[in-house]
Amino acid sequence: MIRVHVPATSANCCIGFDSLGMALDWWATFQFEPSDELIITGCPKEYANEDNLVVQSFLKTCQHLKKEMPTFHLHIDSDIPFSRGLGSSSTCVVAGILACDAWFQAHLNKMEILEIATDIEGHPDNVAPCIFGKAVCSFMEEGKPRMMIIPCADYKCLAMIPDYPIVTNEARKVLPSTLEYKDAVSQVGHALCFLQALQVGNEMILAKSCVDHLHEPYRKKLIPDYDSIHEQCQEMDLAMWISGSGSTMLAISLDPTKLNQLQKDVETKLSIQCRQMPIASKGAWVDYE
Repeated sequence: MIRVHVPATSANCCIGFDSLGMALDWWATFQFEPSDELIITGCPKEYANEDNLVVQSFLKTCQHLKKEMPTFHLHIDSDIPFSRGLGSSSTCVVAGILACDAWFQAHLNKMEILEIATDIEGHPDNVAPCIFGKAVCSFMEEGKPRMMIIPCADYKCLAMIPDYPIVTNEARKVLPSTLEYKDAVSQVGHALCFLQALQVGNEMILAKSCVDHLHEPYRKKLIPDYDSIHEQCQEMDLAMWISGSGSTMLAISLDPTKLNQLQKDVETKLSIQCRQMPIASKGAWVDYE
């Protein structure tokens, strides 16, 4: 049996639109074992077929390796919610690639894995931290992903997960087509300070640097509870952002008492599900049984 463990992720990280992602210590597990036919368990019935993203990613990797697609029993054990901005699709993509690599003992390196995952996902901002862990900044150059791992101080994360999904394609429709020059300059400055504060543990600067001009001013309208949570986070000097395209919002802090207070308020006043976790120190990995 091949077992693949893949972390949830938070993309964009406020000021890193389509370029900065963070791995979360919240894991999905995917088990693969030989079978005479394709069997998929542990997911909704409508996904238990050959169009399953895990299966399609396995197939894509077989094509990359020039191998025949085997049949297997795939069991998915994940409570990472769909369409909430926590990288559920990226966990499936990375799981399929790593399982195929393990199945054929191909020994793909992590950059090869990232290239296949980016080709499937269309961008590296979620799959990169999924593969490498920690925080990862990335960009595309001539169709190839380029990335750097960002070491993180001992921040803890609070995911605040509303009970409604947001589809990424729909969230992209609300974005502007142009940006004023002064806003672009502001974005760069805030992003550079955010990265440094994330590494050295300067929580005050981290919170102050969470000022985005590219997506949050537009996507927050899709999340009715955003403004009240954002206002409380500002009062508490907490870094907070829309995770991916939403609807999840993520706050991070070095002080667990702050996150505990925010969680209590969000759960009692807004009835929003919350979950605390550290930043994942490593990316996806494989074990065998």
